[in-house]
Amino acid sequence: MPTISTGNYTVGQVSLYFTASPAHSSLLATDPSVASGLGGAFRTTARAFGNITAAEINPDVTYIEHFISDKGRKKRDKVSANMVSMSVPFTFDEMSAANIQKFFLASNLAAGGRYAVFEKALTEGAAQVFFDTDVGNDIVYFIPNCIIRPDGALSTNEEDWWSGPMVLDILYYDTAHWASKPYGFVLASNID
Repeated sequence: MPTISTGNYTVGQVSLYFTASPAHSSLLATDPSVASGLGGAFRTTARAFGNITAAEINPDVTYIEHFISDKGRKKRDKVSANMVSMSVPFTFDEMSAANIQKFFLASNLAAGGRYAVFEKALTEGAAQVFFDTDVGNDIVYFIPNCIIRPDGALSTNEEDWWSGPMVLDILYYDTAHWASKPYGFVLASNID
């Protein structure tokens, strides 16, 4: 099969932005001073996780199959999605106060970087997963409602950078503007 377009080959890393407010008003806002277009107003330093060393988008679909009997043989005649969920496992390596707090589900005790571990419930909010590439297509996933939670061990190593695995779980959200896209939507630029 021939290549459709080498312009579709993509190399790049992801940035993750989160705020503790579902369907935040700036999630879809365009900021003229930001070159990255739709949703650019949402992508601020205060909402960023910093350097993300690995990320993937992981759809999880469970299918139910129907079979008919015909002359002693079962024949599949229908398949339907029975359960759907979406998550974005990711790993950060910037041990900022905000990231540490999210990783340990910690509440702020006082000034000076003291946090009470497991004292903060999971927080629902809005997010953007932004694939900003030098080669290929930029992709932005706009997520109206999600939670971010720890997803494994905080890796400490004297010979490598520390890193923390987390996961962004997308939640169903079908109110107002999001009724036709309750799991959010993806915007891909320069797709051939």
